[in-house]
Amino acid sequence: MRVAAVLLVICLLAAAPARADVLVTLQWQGLDRDYYVHVPRGAGNGPLPLVIALHGAGDDARGFANQSRLSDAADKLGMLVVYPDGSEGGNPPQRTFNAQICCGDAVTRHVDDIGFVGAVIDDVAQHRPIDRSRVYATGISNGGMLTYQLAAIHPEWFAAVAPVSAAIGGLTRDDTSYLIPMPKTPVPVMIINGRKDLLILYEGGSSPLLPFPHRWKMSVDDAVSFWASSDGCDPKPKIADTDGTTLKREVYGNCDGNSEVVLWQIVNGDHNWPRDIFPSAGGGRTISAAEEILTFFATHRRQ
Repeated sequence: MRVAAVLLVICLLAAAPARADVLVTLQWQGLDRDYYVHVPRGAGNGPLPLVIALHGAGDDARGFANQSRLSDAADKLGMLVVYPDGSEGGNPPQRTFNAQICCGDAVTRHVDDIGFVGAVIDDVAQHRPIDRSRVYATGISNGGMLTYQLAAIHPEWFAAVAPVSAAIGGLTRDDTSYLIPMPKTPVPVMIINGRKDLLILYEGGSSPLLPFPHRWKMSVDDAVSFWASSDGCDPKPKIADTDGTTLKREVYGNCDGNSEVVLWQIVNGDHNWPRDIFPSAGGGRTISAAEEILTFFATHRRQ
């Protein structure tokens, strides 16, 4: 992860108050790119796990922080969270990431958002100690697709990932097929998709809500099969939990490198960050998607 740009640090992470969201700007591919950092409460001076959190198309870093509440979950688990902003462009202007099959001006300009995330990780590490064996990524929609690509292209960066409402491949704007490459090493993956998502269809295909051509996406089953095969897992889930009305959980185990693939199907889920419907480990209450994801991350360390 080489930074070929002058990094302009607006606020030093080491000096940030524990609850502060710190804005940092760096130059990447000739653009000023922003990210925000959340330092967990009670953080000392030792290395912290790092979570990269990627917003959807048309949203931004602060909006996703508010929507996902990952910072609240990170306070409980002692994790640093970084929210990168997509590049801005288009008419009307909006922030997007280049995830090959989506989205916006970032795809048109071939923005290197894989490299940008690598630059962000390195920049964070220059200003605050991070545990390189415990770097994670999550994101929704456009950010979820980039999360898949990050794990596939740079599995050496991540201990686990959790894409939400995303796809591993589909058609690009020039009507060619794209599929994320097979990662060189196993990556634990938690996949969360809603059965009633009309933008990223659970069964795959083209969204009825998008009038643009070449918007076909692969299915959730394709994603699960890809990662179960890539991670060397059993082809059928060892555990299948369901309450029949809200959630279905499948775990693909016996994987290489202590990895695993977890699928959460949200029965009535649409194209939004999930509600607080996930069962807690001890039972008796439900927890947020953020807490479910970060709890999954906490069980994995890159070998």
